[in-house]
Amino acid sequence: MPDPLIIKKSETDFAVVSLGDDQIMRVMFRKKAEITQESFHILFDVFRGMINGVPYAYIYYAEDGSVTVTDDGRRFAKDEEFSFPKICNAVIVSNLAHKLIANFYLKFNKPNHPFKVFSKMDDAVKWCKLQQQRASTV
Repeated sequence: MPDPLIIKKSETDFAVVSLGDDQIMRVMFRKKAEITQESFHILFDVFRGMINGVPYAYIYYAEDGSVTVTDDGRRFAKDEEFSFPKICNAVIVSNLAHKLIANFYLKFNKPNHPFKVFSKMDDAVKWCKLQQQRASTV
């Protein structure tokens, strides 16, 4: 699958956020990033500044597979789930430990938007496009 043309991009100390011409927001966490409540606060501000109120599909992944999310970060992300519009969230994991953590989050935090864990970017993109199609027919 060819890489999308990037139409908007923003960088923080811990992430690179890019919106492709496929209307999918990709969030790449930098190497060894620790995502805290403050990190999510900054990230959500970046999203709101880029999307102008338009809901998008989001794909989250780590540059090197070593991202960690703190407990306060997880709680903040859940509490602020509706602070910007979204179609769905896809998370790409590169190892079993991260897959278990992502599935644990999914089971106990019960996201209010479609949320799925993948091991391959292509699969996440296909799923996001399906979610976009479903959202456009509602």
